Amino acid sequence: MKTLFKIAWRNIWRNKRRTLITVASIMFALFFAIIMRGFGKGSYAKMKQNAIEAYSGYLQIQKKGYWDDKNINNSFTIDSELLDQFEARSEVKNLIPRLESFSLASSGEATKGAVIMGIEPESENKMSEIANYLSEGEYLSENDSSVLLAQDLASFLRINVGDTLVLFSSGYHGATAAGLYPVRGIINLPTPEMNRTFIYMTIGAAQNLFSAPDRFTAMAFNLEGMNDVENVVKEVSGQIDPERYTVMSWQAMNKELLQMIETDNAGGVIMIGILYMVIAFGIFGTVLMMTNERIREFSVMVSVGMQRSRLAMVVVLELLLLTTLGVMGGIVISLPVMIYFLYNPIQLTGDWVEVMKDFNFEPVMPMSMEFDIFVMQAIAITILSVIAMSYPTIKIMKLNVVEGLRS
Repeated sequence: MKTLFKIAWRNIWRNKRRTLITVASIMFALFFAIIMRGFGKGSYAKMKQNAIEAYSGYLQIQKKGYWDDKNINNSFTIDSELLDQFEARSEVKNLIPRLESFSLASSGEATKGAVIMGIEPESENKMSEIANYLSEGEYLSENDSSVLLAQDLASFLRINVGDTLVLFSSGYHGATAAGLYPVRGIINLPTPEMNRTFIYMTIGAAQNLFSAPDRFTAMAFNLEGMNDVENVVKEVSGQIDPERYTVMSWQAMNKELLQMIETDNAGGVIMIGILYMVIAFGIFGTVLMMTNERIREFSVMVSVGMQRSRLAMVVVLELLLLTTLGVMGGIVISLPVMIYFLYNPIQLTGDWVEVMKDFNFEPVMPMSMEFDIFVMQAIAITILSVIAMSYPTIKIMKLNVVEGLRS
């Protein structure tokens, strides 16, 4: 085998130009495929992260029926001892209580519908890191009676830090909910839809506003990672009353996002498939030319006693070496680019910002360096090469030596 490998290595460098062209075509095709998948997977991961951290959490406990009818009357109370048991689990970083409802927000002559999100400032910030999104003012304190406004909503209402916001809504069981709240800070949230509608206040202030003491619309879970979601959902579901409560994973709360990602991912796979078709024709063209040019050489080697199977093995090794060089080169030249964009994601500007906002996406293109991005592309290229190897193998096994020597 070592001898066959040496022969194959020498053979591929007999025609340096052809070898370099073939290796370069594989290398740059793999480079573009890896970069495309890196940006694609990076964008999908960012969308999921925004959905989880900014709103849904990894999972939520809700009153049964709340998800289909998000009404303050579908809020609930829950045993604090049970919550302590949940928070004591190793997979759970912390629990985030929330009271969410709708309100009219007004400042001067401007009025707009807004989502009121009552939170515990410290626990909420551990997951969503809202304090990092502050563009003006300060973050909420534990017993604060002020509010944080999303930036686009603040711009619409023409309100600044220190101004007073008027909120008017319907509270628990039809009670009137109205109040005046000073604006403590303006936040630029990553999700455009949230940036247009969200107002944050402490959960105590929200419970007072909506006349719903000790009530919540959701208890969100901040976990160590996505791999823990299934186990925690199963455990929590077994400890709560299924007649009163329901447990929803982030996937169940973000079905539209996941469907969009699947659709976009399918489009990306099709584009890479087209790229691989071009690669396949390039590889097969090289193999076809290399095989037909060497018919006389093959015939001589068979006529002097070399077994056809060993000759076919030499040609297969040649193609494997070309593929390996191309794959390694593609990975090597893609790594610096991916590392750069991993730490410096592309910030979209101009018209692209509005386009992304229309689709409720953050105008940024992050990079992912998941190991399977490299592995799957390398496997795909190798499969194409293996398929191309069938031609010279069949040609050698069916070779007519006499005709080959005359060619």
